[in-house]
Amino acid sequence: MDIVGAFACSHAGFLISDYDRAEPAARERVYDGFARMRDTIEHVEPDALIVIATDHGRIYPLNHQPQFLIGVGSPAHGIGDAGLPECEVPVHQQFARLILEGCVEGGVDLAYSEAVSIDHSFVTPLMLSTPDLDVPIVPIVQNTRMPPMPTLERSYTVGRILGQVLRHGPPGRVVVMGTGGLSHWVGSDERRGFLRQPAGTRFGHEQEFPLVLPERGAINEQFDAAFLEALHRGAAREFIREWSNARLEAEAGNGALEIRNWLTLAGVAEDAPLDVLAYAAVPEWHTGAAVGQFRVA
Repeated sequence: MDIVGAFACSHAGFLISDYDRAEPAARERVYDGFARMRDTIEHVEPDALIVIATDHGRIYPLNHQPQFLIGVGSPAHGIGDAGLPECEVPVHQQFARLILEGCVEGGVDLAYSEAVSIDHSFVTPLMLSTPDLDVPIVPIVQNTRMPPMPTLERSYTVGRILGQVLRHGPPGRVVVMGTGGLSHWVGSDERRGFLRQPAGTRFGHEQEFPLVLPERGAINEQFDAAFLEALHRGAAREFIREWSNARLEAEAGNGALEIRNWLTLAGVAEDAPLDVLAYAAVPEWHTGAAVGQFRVA
């Protein structure tokens, strides 16, 4: 199987729902990056998009928190969260089964779902890169929200294994996409503290800490630049050695824990350099918004 494209991007629903609130120059930089990704996907004509994103607690609440999960049923139902419409996206079931079986054989015990739902972490980038939602996907969910979550090293290693499974698969053409980040803080101090409580103490209590966002979100542009530069140098492992979860959340926000999906892509791409197609700090969207392309083809 040929990996004909590899991208990573932000996924905040605000990119679409609050389009008009963003400063125009920043907004257009980000949308230009997504347009370049969309043009490349159209040009390479993949059979499927392998999308590695997350869940924000609406699909997998605390009665079951998978670390990695693949959707093998079709279609995937977009739940219509974060101001986005509900939608249906076809799943490439042959490739999904191949990845599930190959990853299990390769040492990654993926959970799987035959009744697939996806949230804005999938739907936002799909709406911006495949607006007709007509390219089949293979959705892979990584826990980037509820501790304990995969280590940064594990996120990268899973990407390495996924890349091997794809490259040794049957004939086909795939584009791989990872979504999330960059720096942003989600919720109040009290809510973020609740999310850090030990496993086994949080079930049934999340409603006591409702998600409330300010009009504008904090962003650490220095962190975002350093992270993108590390991936441009093919230095994901160096970044992983230097950053703990605690440091990452303290300096870049709990939303930056989603960079696990970028590190998984770096693993898939075997540390190919990342070219930044767009970056802008957009406080109205509550995130440092970025689009990048790994040089895999």
